[in-house]
Amino acid sequence: MRSAHIQLAKTLAFMGALPFIGAVVAQSLDMAHYHSGYLALTYGAVIISFLCGIHWGLFLSHAHEIRLNLLVSSNLLAVIAWATLFFVVPVTQYLVQIAAFIVLWLIDRRLVAEGVIERWFYQLRKQVTMLVLVCLCVMLVLQF
Repeated sequence: MRSAHIQLAKTLAFMGALPFIGAVVAQSLDMAHYHSGYLALTYGAVIISFLCGIHWGLFLSHAHEIRLNLLVSSNLLAVIAWATLFFVVPVTQYLVQIAAFIVLWLIDRRLVAEGVIERWFYQLRKQVTMLVLVCLCVMLVLQF
Protein backbone atom coordinates (compact mmCIF):
# COMPACT_ATOMS: atom_id res chain seq x y z
CA MET A 1 0.00 0.00 0.00
CA ARG A 2 1.30 3.45 -0.86
CA SER A 3 2.26 5.76 1.99
CA ALA A 4 -0.41 8.26 0.92
CA HIS A 5 -3.07 5.56 1.36
CA ILE A 6 -1.65 4.59 4.74
CA GLN A 7 -1.76 8.22 5.87
CA LEU A 8 -5.32 8.58 4.63
CA ALA A 9 -6.32 5.40 6.50
CA LYS A 10 -4.75 6.74 9.69
CA THR A 11 -6.50 10.10 9.33
CA LEU A 12 -9.87 8.51 8.66
CA ALA A 13 -9.50 6.02 11.51
CA PHE A 14 -8.83 8.75 14.06
CA MET A 15 -11.62 10.89 12.60
CA GLY A 16 -13.85 7.87 13.10
CA ALA A 17 -13.20 8.15 16.84
CA LEU A 18 -14.46 11.75 16.97
CA PRO A 19 -18.11 10.82 17.68
CA PHE A 20 -16.95 8.90 20.77
CA ILE A 21 -14.92 11.90 21.93
CA GLY A 22 -17.87 14.20 21.21
CA ALA A 23 -20.15 11.98 23.28
CA VAL A 24 -17.74 12.14 26.23
CA VAL A 25 -17.55 15.94 25.98
CA ALA A 26 -21.34 16.28 25.75
CA GLN A 27 -21.87 13.89 28.66
CA SER A 28 -19.19 15.65 30.74
CA LEU A 29 -20.83 19.02 30.14
CA ASP A 30 -24.20 17.54 31.11
CA MET A 31 -25.70 18.19 27.69
CA ALA A 32 -28.45 15.60 28.20
CA HIS A 33 -30.48 17.06 25.36
CA TYR A 34 -27.93 15.57 22.96
CA HIS A 35 -28.59 12.02 24.25
CA SER A 36 -24.84 11.46 24.20
CA GLY A 37 -25.05 7.99 25.73
CA TYR A 38 -27.48 6.80 23.08
CA LEU A 39 -25.38 8.36 20.33
CA ALA A 40 -22.18 6.74 21.63
CA LEU A 41 -23.80 3.32 21.87
CA THR A 42 -25.46 3.41 18.46
CA TYR A 43 -22.22 4.60 16.88
CA GLY A 44 -20.37 1.88 18.80
CA ALA A 45 -22.66 -0.75 17.29
CA VAL A 46 -22.04 0.69 13.82
CA ILE A 47 -18.26 0.68 14.28
CA ILE A 48 -18.20 -2.84 15.70
CA SER A 49 -20.17 -3.98 12.65
CA PHE A 50 -17.78 -2.07 10.37
CA LEU A 51 -14.79 -3.84 11.94
CA CYS A 52 -16.60 -7.15 11.57
CA GLY A 53 -16.98 -6.36 7.87
CA ILE A 54 -13.22 -5.91 7.62
CA HIS A 55 -12.80 -9.37 9.16
CA TRP A 56 -15.26 -10.83 6.65
CA GLY A 57 -13.24 -9.38 3.80
CA LEU A 58 -9.99 -10.65 5.27
CA PHE A 59 -11.40 -14.14 5.62
CA LEU A 60 -12.76 -14.17 2.08
CA SER A 61 -9.38 -13.18 0.66
CA HIS A 62 -7.10 -15.06 3.08
CA ALA A 63 -9.12 -18.07 4.30
CA HIS A 64 -6.22 -20.44 3.70
CA GLU A 65 -3.97 -18.38 6.03
CA ILE A 66 -6.40 -17.84 8.91
CA ARG A 67 -7.03 -20.48 11.55
CA LEU A 68 -9.98 -18.62 13.08
CA ASN A 69 -13.28 -18.65 11.20
CA LEU A 70 -13.83 -14.91 10.90
CA LEU A 71 -17.16 -15.41 9.15
CA VAL A 72 -18.60 -16.84 12.35
CA SER A 73 -16.87 -14.51 14.83
CA SER A 74 -17.70 -11.39 12.84
CA ASN A 75 -21.36 -12.31 12.45
CA LEU A 76 -21.64 -13.13 16.14
CA LEU A 77 -19.99 -9.87 17.22
CA ALA A 78 -22.09 -7.78 14.81
CA VAL A 79 -25.31 -9.29 16.14
CA ILE A 80 -24.16 -8.81 19.73
CA ALA A 81 -23.35 -5.14 18.98
CA TRP A 82 -26.82 -4.67 17.48
CA ALA A 83 -28.42 -6.43 20.45
CA THR A 84 -26.80 -4.00 22.90
CA LEU A 85 -29.14 -1.35 21.55
CA PHE A 86 -32.05 -3.27 23.07
CA PHE A 87 -30.55 -3.76 26.53
CA VAL A 88 -32.42 -1.77 29.14
CA VAL A 89 -29.50 -1.08 31.46
CA PRO A 90 -26.89 1.30 29.98
CA VAL A 91 -24.12 -0.21 32.10
CA THR A 92 -24.69 -3.55 30.37
CA GLN A 93 -24.70 -1.87 26.98
CA TYR A 94 -21.33 -0.24 27.62
CA LEU A 95 -19.76 -3.35 29.12
CA VAL A 96 -20.80 -5.57 26.22
CA GLN A 97 -19.58 -3.08 23.63
CA ILE A 98 -16.29 -2.66 25.50
CA ALA A 99 -15.90 -6.44 25.48
CA ALA A 100 -16.68 -6.57 21.74
CA PHE A 101 -14.01 -3.97 20.95
CA ILE A 102 -11.50 -5.93 23.04
CA VAL A 103 -12.36 -9.19 21.28
CA LEU A 104 -11.95 -7.50 17.88
CA TRP A 105 -8.57 -6.14 18.96
CA LEU A 106 -7.50 -9.61 20.16
CA ILE A 107 -8.52 -11.08 16.81
CA ASP A 108 -6.47 -8.40 15.04
CA ARG A 109 -3.51 -9.24 17.26
CA ARG A 110 -3.79 -12.83 16.14
CA LEU A 111 -4.13 -11.79 12.50
CA VAL A 112 -0.95 -9.71 12.59
CA ALA A 113 0.90 -12.61 14.24
CA GLU A 114 -0.30 -14.88 11.42
CA GLY A 115 0.86 -12.34 8.83
CA VAL A 116 -2.65 -11.68 7.52
CA ILE A 117 -2.71 -7.95 8.29
CA GLU A 118 0.19 -5.55 8.11
CA ARG A 119 1.83 -4.29 11.26
CA TRP A 120 1.00 -0.62 10.53
CA PHE A 121 -2.69 -1.52 10.31
CA TYR A 122 -2.55 -3.46 13.55
CA GLN A 123 -0.82 -0.54 15.30
CA LEU A 124 -3.46 1.84 13.97
CA ARG A 125 -6.28 -0.45 15.09
CA LYS A 126 -4.70 -0.79 18.52
CA GLN A 127 -4.33 2.98 18.98
CA VAL A 128 -7.84 3.82 17.85
CA THR A 129 -9.32 0.93 19.84
CA MET A 130 -7.60 2.16 22.99
CA LEU A 131 -8.99 5.65 22.39
CA VAL A 132 -12.50 4.26 21.86
CA LEU A 133 -12.20 2.06 24.96
CA VAL A 134 -11.20 5.05 27.06
CA CYS A 135 -14.19 6.99 25.75
CA LEU A 136 -16.61 4.14 26.42
CA CYS A 137 -15.18 3.63 29.92
CA VAL A 138 -15.56 7.35 30.67
CA MET A 139 -19.15 7.21 29.40
CA LEU A 140 -19.75 4.19 31.62
CA VAL A 141 -18.38 6.01 34.68
CA LEU A 142 -20.41 9.11 33.88
CA GLN A 143 -23.57 7.00 34.07
CA PHE A 144 -23.26 7.01 37.85
